[in-house]
Amino acid sequence: MPYRSLFPRLFFILLISLPHFGLAQTQEYYQNDKLRYEDYIYQPGIRSVRLVPRGNDLAMPVIALNSGETLELSFDDLYEEFTNLSYAIYHCNADWTPSDIMRNDYLNNFSDDYIQDFEYSLNAFIPYTHYNLQIPNNQVSFKISGNYLLLVYRDGDPEKRVLSKRFMVYEEIVQAGGRVKRPTRVEKIDTHQELDFTLSHGSYPIPNPFTDLKVVLMQNQRWDLAIKDLKPQFLQNGQLIYQYDDENTFEANSEWRNFDIKNLYSLSLNVRQIRQDTFFKVFLKKDQSRAVERYSTLFDINGQYRVRRLDATNSDSEADYALVDFFLDYPNEIGSDVYLFGEFTDWKMLREYKMYYDADRRAYRCQALLKQGFYNYAYAVNMQGKEYADLSFLEGSHWQTENDYQILVYNREIGSRYDRLVGFATFSSNDLFNQND
Repeated sequence: MPYRSLFPRLFFILLISLPHFGLAQTQEYYQNDKLRYEDYIYQPGIRSVRLVPRGNDLAMPVIALNSGETLELSFDDLYEEFTNLSYAIYHCNADWTPSDIMRNDYLNNFSDDYIQDFEYSLNAFIPYTHYNLQIPNNQVSFKISGNYLLLVYRDGDPEKRVLSKRFMVYEEIVQAGGRVKRPTRVEKIDTHQELDFTLSHGSYPIPNPFTDLKVVLMQNQRWDLAIKDLKPQFLQNGQLIYQYDDENTFEANSEWRNFDIKNLYSLSLNVRQIRQDTFFKVFLKKDQSRAVERYSTLFDINGQYRVRRLDATNSDSEADYALVDFFLDYPNEIGSDVYLFGEFTDWKMLREYKMYYDADRRAYRCQALLKQGFYNYAYAVNMQGKEYADLSFLEGSHWQTENDYQILVYNREIGSRYDRLVGFATFSSNDLFNQND
């Protein structure tokens, strides 16, 4: 009998339905009623979804048009043996609504195709099927730049959605130069960072820079923090200058917490205990609120994670899953919901990662099923009146924090029916900071 069939799948399904722990699957997130033009998982059991440039697994999913660069999608299916998975690609406007163009207007091959690269996990306590897809490939390539959505679905039926991921294809037309500094506003000078930038378009015609361009600023690849619709303040010799006093500021937050579970047979960074039975269970060291702490330097990867098994030849199929226990000491229950947060939560406050307050132990607790690797995480609060995950309430915010920033520049030419992505750049506050400003 194959090893995979030995695992009691019904037991595992019960495991991830436990109350009080973050693995309770509800209809709040896993809904398949419509296509969502965002990073989204439509079916439970889909884990470790990543879409990154090949060769740079910490970069934003952005490639240059006709550059030979590729993006790599990888994910695991914990519920199914091999099943036929297909993918489709959709072009989107700058605001992530579907573009009003036909598929053959933006793809060289506009028929859907199967994902043919898959492998079964090897000797994993929690078995899975690992899938991998590279785009562009021999079957599909891009004609135009812009925002794109990648949809994976089952059994040749686009209504049986599995996951969707955003990515971008850009043209190197508008050059962006940026500079991160302490904010101009005195009340934010110790807690925020300001991104001033200049766009150089050379001979590329932009008849009206105030209406023809759409600029998006992001911090650490987080769409929930995106600043949009900034207009240039100055025009000068083919350059558009953006130097606001407040509209271009971000909370700096703190360096991300992290833990290392590349080796499940020994304790590593921030790991207190590991138990092994039917599956691995990892207990992290107790965390404390950092809201009033001074800034401290801490190595991080800006909220992201890397799948790795220390002794593996191929971590994609040899890394195991573990139930990771998070424990945040806190003297009383906050009046707002608390969540685990990071790339592994899709940069969202999901029901699956909502923490519950253990009054007996005076702590917020949650368990998450995660693949072996190195993880960054933070504790987010769903504050009333804020449309984004608030990290500063429990993590603090310091102007010295190292953050990555991204600039995306869109243009819709006169008479065109779609938005081109004519510029992209990324900056680090670590490289560009000048604390004397």
